[in-house]
Amino acid sequence: MHKNSPILIILVAGIGDILMASKAIRAMRNANPGRPIYLLTSTDAAPIAENYPYVDHVYSFPIRELRKNQSQILSMFNTILLLRKTHFSIAVNLYRVMSWSGSLRMGFLFRLLRAKTKVGHDSKGFGIFLHKKAQAEMFQDRHFVDAMTDIAVLAGGVPDSRGIEVFWDKNVEKGLEPLLRNESLMRTPIVGINPGADRPEKRWDPHRYASVADKLAENPGARIFIFGGPGEESLALSIQAAMKHPANNLAGKLTLDELVYLISRLDLFISNDSGPMHIAVAVKTPVVAIFGPEDPVYTKPYTSTEKYRVVQCRVPCRPCNRKKCENPVCMHMVEPEEVLRACLELLHSQRAEK
Repeated sequence: MHKNSPILIILVAGIGDILMASKAIRAMRNANPGRPIYLLTSTDAAPIAENYPYVDHVYSFPIRELRKNQSQILSMFNTILLLRKTHFSIAVNLYRVMSWSGSLRMGFLFRLLRAKTKVGHDSKGFGIFLHKKAQAEMFQDRHFVDAMTDIAVLAGGVPDSRGIEVFWDKNVEKGLEPLLRNESLMRTPIVGINPGADRPEKRWDPHRYASVADKLAENPGARIFIFGGPGEESLALSIQAAMKHPANNLAGKLTLDELVYLISRLDLFISNDSGPMHIAVAVKTPVVAIFGPEDPVYTKPYTSTEKYRVVQCRVPCRPCNRKKCENPVCMHMVEPEEVLRACLELLHSQRAEK
């Protein structure tokens, strides 16, 4: 096979996952400076991935759309046919294999791919499709960033000491400067709130967010931005309506590039366990992360301890494997006072550094 045959990296998952995979993707580029690298990901994560300087081309699978519209399967097969036209030197699936059905689906894709070496997580039978196999325990009690980086190393990647990264289109900055300039003139902290998450049971109560935001607005006089993706506008409105102090509601109004840039300009970001939480980490904005059903061991902010606080309550049912929880006590038990304390700690430590 030609020495410049491309590499295919596969991570068909969400925005948070592509951010956590950025260290692994960079490891593959470190080891292959002149070789084309292709990435197959979800349509949600593709706009983030397209800004990575380590990737030459991004293909996307409409996974979320397929759940609502079965006709999307045609688009998926067209993408597979395009990939089959290329002879890859390496095809590596960075994500963990959690179910037999997931193993079969990814195995079907790997069977169709033309690659000299196929690498991935040897779990739920997926190993029969692979040449190099990461042990089933690779993801056990480990942060996803570290586990995915180790899979990249198995595929020949060379890791470095840097953390996760995200990039944005610099063209969006000029249009947002007036908004940021007005806030900067107040000479007070700018705090962002992200009330959304991919599952309802991972979302903290909007009224509790409002309580924390009001107290931060009173002392230290913070200016509050409320964020949210498409479909999360009502959550943001609930917070805004419950607040006594004004807040800038940007839910549903931003592109991903604009979201990333604005988060990079904040003094503090308060978020559920979600993609925007990892964006804050990647742009080095201090973050207070509220965790419920998921174990923070796997997805907590991947940065120095001075840059984040995790707020959670001990419950015997974590981690929760239910697809739907009618009574997420793990989130109900998180009190506003705990979140406020974490926010003030981070804001105080920032002032001390300055």
